[in-house]
Amino acid sequence: MLAGQRGTGLPCHNRPWMSGRRAFVALACLLGLLRAPVWAGETSPAVLDPHRVAWRDLRYTAHKLGISATVEIRLEEAAAGWADGSEVRPRGTASTAGEKGTILLESTSHLLGRTFLAHEHVDPVKAGAREIVDTETGAKNHRKTYWLTGRGFLFELVEPASESEVLLPPERWTRQTRSFFAYPKSLPAGAVITGPAGLLYAVSAAGLSSPGDSMTINVLVQTQVERVTVAVEGVEDVELDFQESSGGKLRAVRERVAALRLVVRSQPVDPTSSSAFRIFGLGGEVELLWDPARRLPVEITGNVKVLGHVEVRLVSAILR
Repeated sequence: MLAGQRGTGLPCHNRPWMSGRRAFVALACLLGLLRAPVWAGETSPAVLDPHRVAWRDLRYTAHKLGISATVEIRLEEAAAGWADGSEVRPRGTASTAGEKGTILLESTSHLLGRTFLAHEHVDPVKAGAREIVDTETGAKNHRKTYWLTGRGFLFELVEPASESEVLLPPERWTRQTRSFFAYPKSLPAGAVITGPAGLLYAVSAAGLSSPGDSMTINVLVQTQVERVTVAVEGVEDVELDFQESSGGKLRAVRERVAALRLVVRSQPVDPTSSSAFRIFGLGGEVELLWDPARRLPVEITGNVKVLGHVEVRLVSAILR
């Protein structure tokens, strides 16, 4: 869910000393590619306010042509972790300031018999991603892991090696490919890079409040970096109908609000590439209807292959 360009440098051939995920990261440290697991964009100024992020769990549904889809996004505090779920630091890597202050953004999308799961370890102040794990099952079965560094990102692709492995959980798939992708030369040093869920977090923390407001952030889209701009381009009345949980109290929200219409536009940093931007399975002309009082998206629209234009609407929200 997270298309792009070919990898460069650091070809890995599954030698015994390269068999482990931690050894892969440690090797990069020895080669100087990964000075330590740092935040992409650690030198960029902090312009977001984490206190503006009002949600902890958002759930959306969509129905079209007799087909249903669901999207759930969760936010939780997290200690520094790695793709295998371990909190043990890979040998050869050093700790970095702020690791214990990370947040974990998780998204789950069910669409047309396919399941997309994403885990993003994100800096809550700058929204920069340190690690993204993107898993798809049901069609293109794969797990993609991205470790973001100051110069590029380490990439691991894990797939079933046989038809029998398709039935196994991703942790037991055995076909592995690893490589290193350098960032485009036109990307400024220290630029903040996030993932699709990190983009939603950044918008929540940016405080967009009226037409004309906008923000821009770099998003890792599969193996290319895209510059994504989110702009408030109008106000629309929308009927809300969802369950809201706050302070342990659950209530039904049924009201009409003037929502901000946020338009998402994406352009690859590499001008020779084409945009492949998608968020939670939605691509094309992505828009969000934003409740300015609750500071969260009540509707997300975009295009899905076969179904065309799809609207996913908020059905439940747990507030922080």
